[in-house]
Amino acid sequence: MGKKVSRREFARATAAVGAAAVAVPGTLLGKTAGETAPPTSLSPTAMKGAAAAKRRILVPPGAGYGGEFAGDEYRDSIALAHAQAAGGQAPAQRDAAPVVIRGWREGTTIPAEYYVDDKHYPADERFMAEQFWFMVDHESRIPKAGDYFVFEFGRGDSVIVLRDKAGAVKGYHNVCRHRGSRLCRHDDDPAVPKDPRISVKQLGASGNSPVFRCPYHAWTYDLDGKLISAPNGMPGDFDMAQNGLHPCHLRTVEGLIFVSLAQGEPPDFDEFVKTFAAVAKDYGTARMKVAHRILYPTRANWKLALENFQECYHCGPAHKALVTAHPFWDGQMAAEQRTRLERQLERYSLPPQAPAAGAQQGMAGGAPRRFGGGVLNVGFSTGSMDGKPVAPLNPALKESTHRSRITNTGFMTSNLQCYDDYIAMVRFTPRDVMSTDAEIIWLVNGDAKEGRDYKPDNVAALWHVTMLEDKWIVENNHLGILSGRYGAGRYAQTEGGPSRLVKWYMSEVLPAADKSTSG
Repeated sequence: MGKKVSRREFARATAAVGAAAVAVPGTLLGKTAGETAPPTSLSPTAMKGAAAAKRRILVPPGAGYGGEFAGDEYRDSIALAHAQAAGGQAPAQRDAAPVVIRGWREGTTIPAEYYVDDKHYPADERFMAEQFWFMVDHESRIPKAGDYFVFEFGRGDSVIVLRDKAGAVKGYHNVCRHRGSRLCRHDDDPAVPKDPRISVKQLGASGNSPVFRCPYHAWTYDLDGKLISAPNGMPGDFDMAQNGLHPCHLRTVEGLIFVSLAQGEPPDFDEFVKTFAAVAKDYGTARMKVAHRILYPTRANWKLALENFQECYHCGPAHKALVTAHPFWDGQMAAEQRTRLERQLERYSLPPQAPAAGAQQGMAGGAPRRFGGGVLNVGFSTGSMDGKPVAPLNPALKESTHRSRITNTGFMTSNLQCYDDYIAMVRFTPRDVMSTDAEIIWLVNGDAKEGRDYKPDNVAALWHVTMLEDKWIVENNHLGILSGRYGAGRYAQTEGGPSRLVKWYMSEVLPAADKSTSG
């Protein structure tokens, strides 16, 4: 049978060709003849459509915390809910017929099996590995040649991210080419166990080393991934040059490091991080450094972790400190209080957003100025417990804006929560059906001095508390879904982010899994 093409490759070729059906050999997809394939060349219109389709698959629409959209769009879903309650009209697209897939109805939560069954998770993991770029850290973590750290993904993938002698950031799969042992552990204890009689030594999860030596048979690799030493005994035709470490897809943008676990060609990186990179540049992330980091291992399915981070329906009940800093994320706020705050903070709001052609006016009384979670509370200049600055201004800013800004990729798998004086880099990494790594890395101006200009605990405080609360409620959510009494629930108007995520999952991820296991 001929080689199958990946779903992404097929989508790139076939999207927007329309009804132009061209017969293809059955070997193209490993299926019977009679299916359609693209012509060898596409018109400009078709090419534009193909690019749009690729964006639809590779760059899902991501909402930030509080339901705000990534990039420059600050849609205030809470204000919309207030307006509708007051008699305003909903957007026209809400009248469209809901999607129904496998008994799941658009606008409701998905069946428990897609959160808790082991049979679905491997396909989820592979889809994300092939379609997403994951933000793993900031370049300031590895400033010198030989500096490295390990990034873990899924049940077994592990990547060594390092800086080579020429100063370039590179990534290699943490797998010895001999018999598959890991070169680096996933913790920073180089001796296992702690017994002076045991001779086995192994590099930890981060550090500095000129070489990477397998603890099993001592195969040794340099910073370019080349195999430079292997004990005697290999067959005479063994070629060391063909047995270097497998490189991992790695890109950097504005000082931030991304990896893709795709086995073949990775997704289009520039398109994937287009908006993300623009926001990062606006805040000068390339000239920032890591001030603090905390890992929050979460006992819950990755979809639940991402759903939670894309809505603020829960913020009023669960995040008192957060809604004190971001009052417009508080869905429980009374309308009178909101009106009073809007008057006090109007100078920090954004201009009205022009409605799309033919769209109904979604807000009562005309187009208002936009507030959203980007506008901080009265007396707050940053996202801190008391509103006071916790570090010097970010490199690209000249004065305080009294706002924050959100940008992300891949349904919030990578997220930047930007303030004038620091940035919280948040990343979510699937690890197993009931295990997700959540981590926050806090960045401050690269010239700031710890102890003099900032204290790591003060920089981290607001989002550390928030993430502890999120870990609690997400793990509790997963436990509830394990109950036999769990059933589909309807999303609130302010839960557009989770609703879009599960629609994407049901309409994109599951069909991809079906195709990979059929024919």
